[in-house]
Amino acid sequence: MKKYPAYLALLAGMVALSQTTNNPVFAAPTHLSATQMNPSTSASLTALPSISLQSGVSVKLTDIQLASKNTGNILTYTLTYTNTTSSPYKLMNSFSRVSTIRTSPIKGVPVPDNKDQMTISPKSTQAITYYVDMKKENKLANSKIAMFGWDFNASNYEKKLGTFTVPANYSPAIAQGKSKKVTIGTTTLMLKPQQLQMIRFNNKLYARLAIQVSNLSTEVLEAPNYHTYLQSATGSTFELQLDHASRDFSISPGDTQSIKYIAAIPSSLNTTNMTLQITSNTVATDSKTDSSTASSVTNLELPVVAFKLPKVSPSSLTVPVASSRKIAVDGTMIETQLKTATISTSGDKAVWTMQFRIKNIGNQTVVLPTYETSIKTSEGYSFPITTKAFTNLALKPLQEKQIQLSAEIPAQLKQQQLQLQLLESSATTPSNTTTNTQVADNTQAKSTIILPTAFYMIPYSQEQNQSAQTEYTFDNNYGNFGVTLESFQRMPWTAEDIVVAKIRLRNAGTSSVNLPLLGGWIKAQNNRISSPVQIVAEQTDTSLDAGQSRVYYVVSHFDADADLSQLKIELYPNVDTANTDSTSPATNTTTSTGNTLDQDNPFLSLQVGQINSTVAKIAPGSSFHIQTIGKKAEIKERRTITYEGASQKIAYTELEMKSEEKRTSTPARLIAYYKTPNNEYYEATVNQSDKTVGPDGKNLITVWSKLPASINTSGLTLYIGEAINDGKMSTATTTPTGYINAVELGLNKQTPPVVASVSSDMELFPYRFAITSATGSLSEGQESIALNMTYNFSKDNTYNMGTYGHNLVIQWVDPSGQVQEKTMVPGTDLTLGKSIPYSTTLNSNVYKTMKGGRFLINVYDEFEGERILLGTQSYRIDYTANIVNTPSTTSPVDTPTTNPGTPPTTNQPDKPDSTDRNNKNSTTDLSAN
Repeated sequence: MKKYPAYLALLAGMVALSQTTNNPVFAAPTHLSATQMNPSTSASLTALPSISLQSGVSVKLTDIQLASKNTGNILTYTLTYTNTTSSPYKLMNSFSRVSTIRTSPIKGVPVPDNKDQMTISPKSTQAITYYVDMKKENKLANSKIAMFGWDFNASNYEKKLGTFTVPANYSPAIAQGKSKKVTIGTTTLMLKPQQLQMIRFNNKLYARLAIQVSNLSTEVLEAPNYHTYLQSATGSTFELQLDHASRDFSISPGDTQSIKYIAAIPSSLNTTNMTLQITSNTVATDSKTDSSTASSVTNLELPVVAFKLPKVSPSSLTVPVASSRKIAVDGTMIETQLKTATISTSGDKAVWTMQFRIKNIGNQTVVLPTYETSIKTSEGYSFPITTKAFTNLALKPLQEKQIQLSAEIPAQLKQQQLQLQLLESSATTPSNTTTNTQVADNTQAKSTIILPTAFYMIPYSQEQNQSAQTEYTFDNNYGNFGVTLESFQRMPWTAEDIVVAKIRLRNAGTSSVNLPLLGGWIKAQNNRISSPVQIVAEQTDTSLDAGQSRVYYVVSHFDADADLSQLKIELYPNVDTANTDSTSPATNTTTSTGNTLDQDNPFLSLQVGQINSTVAKIAPGSSFHIQTIGKKAEIKERRTITYEGASQKIAYTELEMKSEEKRTSTPARLIAYYKTPNNEYYEATVNQSDKTVGPDGKNLITVWSKLPASINTSGLTLYIGEAINDGKMSTATTTPTGYINAVELGLNKQTPPVVASVSSDMELFPYRFAITSATGSLSEGQESIALNMTYNFSKDNTYNMGTYGHNLVIQWVDPSGQVQEKTMVPGTDLTLGKSIPYSTTLNSNVYKTMKGGRFLINVYDEFEGERILLGTQSYRIDYTANIVNTPSTTSPVDTPTTNPGTPPTTNQPDKPDSTDRNNKNSTTDLSAN
């Protein structure tokens, strides 16, 4: 008779050893396969009979799952134990092994959440899930799970109690359209595949799968605690990744969301009868019998559940012209639309400008993916569009953005069948797709999947030119507006041309808007870009109420020979770089004023064609008005004269500016150019006062330019405009960078009259000068003539004026023709007043033999080295002979007399001598002789 107590002790040790030797043991706690909590009742498994373990205790196979080969071909199966007795059933009394046609039996090991389960309570049913590593086996068909008990009479102490044979047509996948409740770790979810799409793009195939996830737990699910795999009917497996729209999902307890996944698959793959497999990660410790050897830790993925996927649904991404497409981003719907598209030609390029609208129609703020855009032609070519408009773009609920996209397409391609492709960096996926013949490698490189979100058909329409005085309506991210091109001027600017477009911007919306500070360019033909424009606003107030208007001057420079028959004005908001993060999505383009433009957020694009320069012509003698707010004034020509020189001429114009403001104001600073009948332009110097003037106050402005001596000045006109400096009206202390509101002023050229008597007033406006008396005195034998004169000098103080650039030159010509002259500066050498005395001396050795005669006074207006004769007059020279003492028969004293050949002289001026008047200026100084 056997000694059973000793044998049973030995058997218990063998059981304990069988649970630890050469079988991995899962660390606890860890993720739990949800199938044990929610046993599957697949029809093919339901038909399998239960196996009796002992009287009143039976077991049934209720679920079996096999993970894909890239997770290690881990098989899990669930045994449901039923104990109808009144005593606990110890699980150590039985065990199970799994075998296939190609593998030897392998003993199952409880998953972590079940490894501490020792008994089945009386009158209860309990499901226990086990796992085995199937190595290279990847099929469940005809798998066998054998149940064993202990038989102490058998040679190996084991007794086979029964076998579960998996039917050949068994599939663990849940039927199409059905949901499954699973528990992974401490999270309970309800999962249901919704839609499977296949997208072909750039000769590749992409699978996009939507899964409905309901959080049945009490904690927020902020990241998936499971892995998803797409498996073909032939066994090829592809790991699915969250696409961008679902990457940051968060599901509150009780909430449900549709989570989207994506994977790249071979374009030749058969996509019918595909399945979805979900696994969870766990850690297994492989204990060694040799206590000196450390246990190894292995990461395993346990299969959780599989679903049969619905048929592939059609995925039409094409959006018809003018239609909108709704896109889900992080559970929030946005509405997109290619609103407008226009084409213009530039050499052999077709230049497309498109306005893309995007609006958040959800109730939460959403950050858009960093979309990429490109244009696809019917010939199969793709042309990327460079833009940063989508970088970190956040939209508040109901907020709408207008994004301008521009691209150049070769003109030889068909322009009528283009598509705008909106692309998304959807997921990072393994660069090598796993097939049923490959080995999993968790360290393989990752690559980014770029997928189209939508294809917008581009309407073909030539860009329309906007006519002057016609309003064109548009909208942007600031509101709805109407814009009118009121005038267009092309004028000279040093060696270049200046272009000024005067536009009126009207708020066509229903609410007030705040206008941004603007900058941009004017583009000419062949996409020739001007220097950055200056934007001059008539008013500084940036708030614009509904229906109100603002006038802006868009000023830029082009080469003088540039073809400006077709122009395009592009304006963008300035970016406040001081308050902008360095990661701002705006495209940083710095203008000449140091501002940065947001080119991805256009404000206005205006096509201008065949518009002539509208510079108003003002008839000679007529006045014109400055209408700029705060600088209103009337301007008219006072006189225009020419200073004739031997090698040059000086055109000189005096302008009278009268203020039309009701308050004290600072007059506009002017810019001027002289224009010849041959359309030659000469830059003019403008001299004006920097002082303020009161109502009706006047300014005298002098304009002059040096011209070649060959120029006929009789046909000159004067271009005059209001000076600006970097987008503002120029002041006396700033250097002008352009001008606006130019007119072409006709000139009345005058020839100043030469007065016959210098005692009459001679004009050096605003001064007047007259010589009231002049005498010359010569003594016999002397080498000098003493000249004495008095003059009147007055000023018209009606006008403010700038620096006075004129000099008065007085020239004395002696009887021998020798000249001496004096340059006198008004206000310095010339004193205001009447009968102001002035004396000088003429010196020459020829005077020793001279016995009286006449001298000539010439008066000149000198400007920039050139002179105009104002008046001329001759005067007698009083001669005094030496007295000789000789005896007299009539008187003891001789009476001195003048030279008997010279008539007596007086202090009164002689009548003008025509010969002396015709003796014009000589620059010889007597002192030099």
